Amino acid sequence: MATRDREHRLSADDLEAILGVTSALAAPFDLMTMLGEVVSAAKQVLHADRASVWLHDPATDELVLEVATGIAPVRVPSGAGLVGACARGRTIINVPDCYADPRFDPAVDRASGYRTRCMLTLPLVDHKDVLVGVMQVLNKDGGIFDADDEALATALAAQCAVALQRARMTEAAIEGEKMRQALEMARVVQMSTLPAAMPVTPGYEVCALFRPAELTGGDTYDLATTDRGLLVVLGDATGHGIAPALSVTQMQAMLRMAFRLGADLDTAYLQLNNRLAETLADDRFITAFIGLLDPVAHRLRFHSGGQGPIFHFRAAGGVFERHKPTSFPLGAMPLASPRPPTTLAMEPGDILVLLSDGFYEYADGSGAQFGEARVEEVVAAGRDLPVAALRDAILCAVEAFAGGAPQADDMTAVLVKRVGGRATRSRSFPRSFASIAPMVAFTAEAFSLLGIAPAHLPTIDFVVEELFTNMVKYATGSDAPVRVDVAAIDGGVEVTLVDTGVDRFDVTRSPDVDVHAPVEERRPGGLGLHLIRRMVDAIEYHYSDATRQSRIVFRKTGA
Repeated sequence: MATRDREHRLSADDLEAILGVTSALAAPFDLMTMLGEVVSAAKQVLHADRASVWLHDPATDELVLEVATGIAPVRVPSGAGLVGACARGRTIINVPDCYADPRFDPAVDRASGYRTRCMLTLPLVDHKDVLVGVMQVLNKDGGIFDADDEALATALAAQCAVALQRARMTEAAIEGEKMRQALEMARVVQMSTLPAAMPVTPGYEVCALFRPAELTGGDTYDLATTDRGLLVVLGDATGHGIAPALSVTQMQAMLRMAFRLGADLDTAYLQLNNRLAETLADDRFITAFIGLLDPVAHRLRFHSGGQGPIFHFRAAGGVFERHKPTSFPLGAMPLASPRPPTTLAMEPGDILVLLSDGFYEYADGSGAQFGEARVEEVVAAGRDLPVAALRDAILCAVEAFAGGAPQADDMTAVLVKRVGGRATRSRSFPRSFASIAPMVAFTAEAFSLLGIAPAHLPTIDFVVEELFTNMVKYATGSDAPVRVDVAAIDGGVEVTLVDTGVDRFDVTRSPDVDVHAPVEERRPGGLGLHLIRRMVDAIEYHYSDATRQSRIVFRKTGA
């Protein structure tokens, strides 16, 4: 009967306000709009001057004043003041004279110039008994809040709690979806920067793997053919997620641009480091291996900014060489000049193994890490596998060791293997015409030891003698000996002449000689180069500006 009497005392506006809050449960309001609706409804239904809502922050166990009419937002511990007492006890508190209650904090009044006479404080608890917050209604028109107001406010608070909790959950879901979409987009961007296919490098097999711990990762890799050789990159930014992904993507873009513009290894590394030192946040850096492989000289020169260990498996002795970083991580501080790069000689069967921390530090259920020794064991056992199969063997070994333990860090791998099975003989000769006779003896010996068909020997001797003679006659600025490499290939032979400390002279670009022109009309020189280009199957010229080294490679197969 008392409830019926109370309902009769409600005005049409009061009923409309309460029904408005109820309908808001299904409305797609954002949290701040919903808070405004709750405050307006409380003021109207309870005939109050002001109202406010404190939301409970479970992460900090604080009450946060998100919306209040005429009061600036504040944060208080969940046990402080009247709001704290209400939250702890989850009961309504009706204070007819606030300044007579020791739990009342007049600081807000002093700051705003407002005077609070009476206050109704209600806990906002949803249908699952979860504390959502606290609602306070201040200064009832013409008096103080009575028992009828308490009953009405309690019903209103129950509806408001559900509405607010739903708004918070909806907002969190929307933010989560926005973050998921942002991560998906970042992943698409990051994956698009990786090589679409592995480059084809004669005499080498290469492969890579990128498996981020989240949708995006702080690792990257690159394998690309440049004018200066095969670019080999593995990078690992601090952390994982969007920010590190952006860092390594930035690094990769700048590095490719540097080599596209003709920078050498040292210059590219220096400029990249100094640019990252300018742009990265103080707590961000990137560990990175950046190397260039000369597939003709079989030399890999690299800088490593904090990236290690660098494993070089030497097939001849079945041993591992470990190389430490050559410098501190990229972007940590600017450099005036880089330290000299490290050079690796890649012999047949040799394997370069670059792995990010995610492999070595992958832990099993007990916390034990996979470690470096297990990587060495897998590589040694799989030395004769194709390099892609070896990569998969490493990954399978890690997963078997982990026994289902989750991946905690990004995993990136780059493997470079010089294809084995091709025997080579090398010897260096003083740059003198007196070296021609011992050079001819050397080629005959190499043919015999390598099992190369002797029918090719006259052609090889002619070409080697002609090229060597040109080096002695025209490359007079160097005293370095000339190295000759003879290698057995399928159906024939490959010969390389290496000359160091000389100017560029591309023998493949010298003009042809018109052999049909009268002798008196021909220009002297060039006939030997004209002939050798027609006597061999292929001839290539490579030149390094950094070392002023020329390399002439030619092949002869068939009959």
